[in-house]
Amino acid sequence: MPNRNSPNDIKNLDDLNDLQNIVVDKRNLKRKTEKRNRRDRHYNKMFIKIALKNHLENNDEEGSAIG
Repeated sequence: MPNRNSPNDIKNLDDLNDLQNIVVDKRNLKRKTEKRNRRDRHYNKMFIKIALKNHLENNDEEGSAIG
């Protein structure tokens, strides 16, 4: 069984293009289709939100270090 994923696995915004491979549900075969789809939408949205937040924070840190 694959390990659970963390939003911290996404290092670059380019990684968001590959969310289908990054977000792995270890119980995918045991879930009904409706719950599986709902879970996938939730985690994809969460990963995007956290990745954008981390990207913006990193840009703010770089800008404050320069100026």
